[in-house]
Amino acid sequence: MPTFELLLSQLRAVAEPTRLRLLAVLARGEFAVTELTTILGQSQPRVSRHLKLLCDAQLLERFREQHWIFYRVPTEGAGRAFVNDVLSRLQPSDPMLLADSARVAVVLEERGRASAAASGDGPVQRAGESRVELASVLAAELGDRGRGALFYYGLSPTDVLGPIASRARRVVGMHGSRLEVQRARAALHSRGLSHCALQQGELQSLPHVAGEFDTAILDRALAANGRPVEALREIARLLGSHGELLLVEDYDALALRAPGANPLAALREWLAEAGLVCTRLRPIDVDGQHLVLAVSHPEGTVSAAA
Repeated sequence: MPTFELLLSQLRAVAEPTRLRLLAVLARGEFAVTELTTILGQSQPRVSRHLKLLCDAQLLERFREQHWIFYRVPTEGAGRAFVNDVLSRLQPSDPMLLADSARVAVVLEERGRASAAASGDGPVQRAGESRVELASVLAAELGDRGRGALFYYGLSPTDVLGPIASRARRVVGMHGSRLEVQRARAALHSRGLSHCALQQGELQSLPHVAGEFDTAILDRALAANGRPVEALREIARLLGSHGELLLVEDYDALALRAPGANPLAALREWLAEAGLVCTRLRPIDVDGQHLVLAVSHPEGTVSAAA
């Protein structure tokens, strides 16, 4: 529950037309200040002042991505609950909200066009199909049990997270390329998956607190990594004591990484050094690609499977 002073600041923050509009927009995902000025039709200094007041009231999150600053309503917690309560009292058919929603759709469409143009008209169709197939495998692995917070780092947050995002209350997708992050934002937020946060970052230094996630997916990010054990330690740090890691790797890439050695044994060794116990390891063939799926848990919570 918020303190008296915090609740008072939150009530003051939402009791203003522009800030209420901002909350309605930012509940749909993260947006940069320049995008928000386009949606609201207001100057950047004015929008920035409103954003600061909402952040001070703990109703928005703010994060940097290279030279850009993004804002969003928290995906969970007291701030999100307060915003949801306020927005539930608005009429969805309100003309101003409908106009803002139409401009949001234009901004998201422009994001998609910009990322496609920068990447040379997007990924090859065959690659996209294989990622969708992989998403089906991961969805089956996750099962019907609802997950709290899910973290994904890998090749394609767009294609993989789309089919599995509904299985978690909160989703964070991360990629090292800002272009891929932009593509994922455009695609996932256009589908109404506002509980998905997309971030640019490196696997060795993840900007999250220990134990923040109960599920993590690492998608073909280790074989080409110069410090795989260090990367796995970061993932292990993010997982709660009963967390689960679904690790997908390319078998051929692992074999090249450890010539003359057993690639699966090398993968198990990396996991063990990072404090993770591999409970299951199985091959998966996705559109002609020879992949390996390893299911792991933090050491001490389970005993390794034979």
